Amino acid sequence: MISSSEEWGKDMDRKLIVLGYPTKERVAQFAERLKRGAGVDVSDVHVSATGPSTIYVDLPDSNQMRARLHALAHEERLDVLIGPRTIERITLFIADMEATIIQDEMLDRLGEERGVSLAGTTARAMAGEIDFEQSLIERTRLLAGTTEALLKSLCSTISYTPGAKALVTALKAQGVTTVLVTGGYDTFAKEVARTCGFDAIVSNTPILKNGVMTGEIERPICTAKTKRDVLLDYCKKLGIDPYSACCIGDGANDLLMLQTCGLPVSFKGKPIVQEVVNLNITSGDLTSVLAAVDLCTPKALAR
Repeated sequence: MISSSEEWGKDMDRKLIVLGYPTKERVAQFAERLKRGAGVDVSDVHVSATGPSTIYVDLPDSNQMRARLHALAHEERLDVLIGPRTIERITLFIADMEATIIQDEMLDRLGEERGVSLAGTTARAMAGEIDFEQSLIERTRLLAGTTEALLKSLCSTISYTPGAKALVTALKAQGVTTVLVTGGYDTFAKEVARTCGFDAIVSNTPILKNGVMTGEIERPICTAKTKRDVLLDYCKKLGIDPYSACCIGDGANDLLMLQTCGLPVSFKGKPIVQEVVNLNITSGDLTSVLAAVDLCTPKALAR
């Protein structure tokens, strides 16, 4: 089921929910910017002192408008959930790792340690400018000679995104299955999953010989299609529709899974990702996902 892209305007219930507890003045200022900066018809504004505030709008059906709304929210230092749709219960959470659950791009970090410049290639792949699989093969080739000891030593320096551990812990306490799916290396993914408490991992494995990277990577490679397939496979295992899943990512490699789930979220998402997500977190931490999950329930939408 496609929850974003071309169908979002047809199904949304014309609400923009401002997360957190912004003042009445800040919500009113954002509503005014929607009118003047995006040509949005604002029909009503409800500011709550005890929870998220709601702006009722009439929106054209376009991904460009969705991206524009996220951009305006970021400029106003607000996190805004666009058009929450009724989801009886979220039972599956699929998360990208790098620049989402953790703040680092670990291959770039490896490159820095080895004196190899990889950041430009990574950025272009995440923006959707070049093919992810080919970029990973090339970056892994350039990292030939990296020792397993270096891979493991970098695990202790991983910088976690604020709210990451609390998010996974809270979701698991609600009975949600949590899966970490990344195009990054398994050494880092295992450490992140262990620290945060993910139930399962899907990642890529560089080939090592005598404790040294050969420059090759095991097939099949975890790609954008793999991430969507993992989502669909877990939905089948759990006996649920993809509509009951929340996915979070930041780059082009996450687009397919984000377009397939019921609640797509990004953390400081690239422009191409902002076109398809309901929530792009730029001001709060990752626990904002919990608020979004709650706000999609029938009880919340009936408030």
